[in-house]
Amino acid sequence: MQKNEYIEAKCIDYTHDGMGIVKYEGMPIFVKNMLVDEIGKIKIIKVLKKYAIGRLIELRYSSPLRQEARCPIFKQCGGCHLQHLNQLAQQQLKTKRVADTLLKIGHCQVPVEPCLMMENPWFYRNKVQVPVGMHQNHLVTGFYKQHSNDIVAMDQCYIQNELSNQIIPFTRQLLEEVGEKAYDKVTHQGNIKHILVKYGYHTNQAMLVFITYQRSLRQKDYLIQALKKQFPQLKTIIQNYNPRHDNVILGDDVMILDGDGYIEDQLLGNTYRISLKSFYQINPLQVEVLYQKAIEYANLQPTDEVIDAYCGIGTISLSLAQYVHKVYGVEIVEQAIIDAKENAKRNHIDNVEFYCQDAGEFMVDFATKHKQIDAVIVDPPRKGCSQLFLNQLLLLSPDKIVYISCDVATQARDIDILQQHGYHAVKCQPVDMFPQSFHIENIVLLTK
Repeated sequence: MQKNEYIEAKCIDYTHDGMGIVKYEGMPIFVKNMLVDEIGKIKIIKVLKKYAIGRLIELRYSSPLRQEARCPIFKQCGGCHLQHLNQLAQQQLKTKRVADTLLKIGHCQVPVEPCLMMENPWFYRNKVQVPVGMHQNHLVTGFYKQHSNDIVAMDQCYIQNELSNQIIPFTRQLLEEVGEKAYDKVTHQGNIKHILVKYGYHTNQAMLVFITYQRSLRQKDYLIQALKKQFPQLKTIIQNYNPRHDNVILGDDVMILDGDGYIEDQLLGNTYRISLKSFYQINPLQVEVLYQKAIEYANLQPTDEVIDAYCGIGTISLSLAQYVHKVYGVEIVEQAIIDAKENAKRNHIDNVEFYCQDAGEFMVDFATKHKQIDAVIVDPPRKGCSQLFLNQLLLLSPDKIVYISCDVATQARDIDILQQHGYHAVKCQPVDMFPQSFHIENIVLLTK
């Protein structure tokens, strides 16, 4: 097989990120925009030692699970990956990916339920951060083209909430009107790096953030008044100063230009304060499905004491509180714990204690005090649990562990460790928190 060679082949599977896999003369070839069972003419564009990359030139046979992508820039933009798969095909891909990963990495043969899909899988994201660039001396906003620093300009994103789709182009026009320029990564000239919007689906409150390279922002008062007049939903407007030259989006300095610096939203009957740096699940409708399933798996009793590790602003902790005697929430981000404590107060929940500490170190303290814990809910960042955390979790030895993860590969790695030390994976439920993308949220129940 050589570069620029043309072949005809059938797609037999998907990669973890939704690319089609074909095999030709024993060599796997990864082909974007190709579905299982489809047959196509493929141009080989890169040949490596163990695999090749191909480009789909023409379909000879098209799958009945294929659909027309809704977004006109789907193929250029790196934000979505699966718009060409219909709902059933996305469900099949995500369910199979979870099962395959748990078996391959976690040596775990737990039954995997079909992925819980979203009834209306569009305009669901409550947070958007778009890079700002220059094109022909005008500001542009959009998303980065996959594997590049080139911005694909867009005003309408089909997975972002509809208010954000209105706020961002209006904000870009205002910034251009007052003479602001986009920050240039090469020359370090200009000012505007990103525009960020957070939105409360149930409260209709919005936060707008200017992420800037300089401390200054032209005509702040004019910007604020124009934005508030156009969008009364804007409860707070913030400037985030980030002088770094790397790809980290948020800087340390948060300057509140208008409002209180936070918005509120509701989840499973509780109201939450959401600040700029606090983590809040990006799909507010599906997160209720996720949490209800996790609570069901935990099978909690009124006398139970539970740890919510990596608790963020307390959404799981406070959702659990009505079912148990005591919840301990732990999170290393200080602002998140400040918000979590405030959220407990505003919802009049007094059987939850929040701690600002590394989850592993917190578990060490807990284990040394020989406290009895009935269940641990684990919802770590993408990198999974630290070895220290897992060691102390095993020492603490709760009857049940409910492991929620946004990365099934690191989840499978951690489950393999837990299964080597007396735990057994009993149930598994993927939830489609990220429609049109290859990302999945997954819940696994482990018991002794």
